[in-house]
Amino acid sequence: MMLSGKRDLAAALIVRAGLVRPLAAAYSSSLHRLRVLAYHRVLPRSTEPGFDYDIELVSAWEDEFDWQMRYLARNHEVITCHELAQLIDAGRPVPRRAVIVTFDDGYQDNHDVVLPILRRHGVPAVVFVATGYMDSRETYWYDQLVHWMLRVERAELDLPGGGTRLHVGGDQAARRRTAQAALKHLKVLPEGLRRETIDAWRRALGAPACDEFSGNNGPMSWGQVKALADAGIEIGSHSVTHPVLANVADDEQLERELVDSKAQIEARTGQQVVSLAYPVGGPGAYSERVVEFVRRAGYRFGFTYESGVIDLHRMDPFRLRRLAVERYISRERFQATLAMPPLFS
Repeated sequence: MMLSGKRDLAAALIVRAGLVRPLAAAYSSSLHRLRVLAYHRVLPRSTEPGFDYDIELVSAWEDEFDWQMRYLARNHEVITCHELAQLIDAGRPVPRRAVIVTFDDGYQDNHDVVLPILRRHGVPAVVFVATGYMDSRETYWYDQLVHWMLRVERAELDLPGGGTRLHVGGDQAARRRTAQAALKHLKVLPEGLRRETIDAWRRALGAPACDEFSGNNGPMSWGQVKALADAGIEIGSHSVTHPVLANVADDEQLERELVDSKAQIEARTGQQVVSLAYPVGGPGAYSERVVEFVRRAGYRFGFTYESGVIDLHRMDPFRLRRLAVERYISRERFQATLAMPPLFS
């Protein structure tokens, strides 16, 4: 596979040579390929200086997202999971250049920034929300940790098992690297130990037990979720509390994460929930056991955060791959990724 820099150069050459359309047409000659884009947050570029939450969750700046949605509206047919289910049930093919646009977590900017842009370009989307956070004044556990680590003067965090410590300090770049290392450790812990570790780290970082988020750096209210649904945005599940589902050992808790989130979204929005995005979404975020619970809970689709395009002829509906969009992706790379995903994703 090409390195990222070489991919960027190749993408720029392809766009400048006018090859995007013929390459996309060749790749899309099959009617059974589906591209699913994965976003988290979209913010104005002006928020970058001094941003003290997890910058890695910002998938695109507002101006770039506006361009991306305009490009999709002009060059692709954007569908939803509901429409995908209907096509499958009817035995009909997906449109030749079909794309699904998805958002994970349910940050307020999905309502404040994303929704007006989607409306402007007539692009539908699927927003996966972690229902236990809706209406909360505290942000998601992983973003809260990054926020604490960026604000504290200095701290030492003990890793579970002893013998190793994370040193929090230095400039913002160093702190962000340490925060990502901390999150990497947390995401492999059993659920109970993860919660205990975060609480211990909160005390070590001197953070309050209840730390309200600022601006739109937290979850939507249910009123905002309903506004999205009323505007034609599909709402999917991202669990209740955003645990790594594969690390939830208790069957009853795992069932609640899946069943309760689905039921609450349906009650609050009036929509039928057919899809789930696995929190975190990497290879260790779900398992055969989790997939079976997802199936029994009544979902039609389960989305991972692993990179790839869906082959509808051979797909496992509970291990669907997506194409992650990142804030540093150029417009040329965005176009090339949609045209030839295997080469540029």
